[in-house]
Amino acid sequence: MATFGKMTTQIDPSEAGKDFPVQTRVMFTVRNQPQTGVVTKQLKNAAVVEIDENTKNAELINQSNGVVVINYKQMKKIQ
Repeated sequence: MATFGKMTTQIDPSEAGKDFPVQTRVMFTVRNQPQTGVVTKQLKNAAVVEIDENTKNAELINQSNGVVVINYKQMKKIQ
């Protein structure tokens, strides 16, 4: 079956990324404001995180379409 230009490559996350698989709840900082969210995709040295919406981050959600790319070293796992 042809994929017509859609390339699916396996991205192997770095050692730091192995602690943050998809669906992991994380805490991070954007514009000096603490945020929380869920990892939706792993990259080599960072992850795509869907931001949890709250009353204080409406502008960030609007500007970023609700997702940000965060380096693994800047994230902390939420228990």
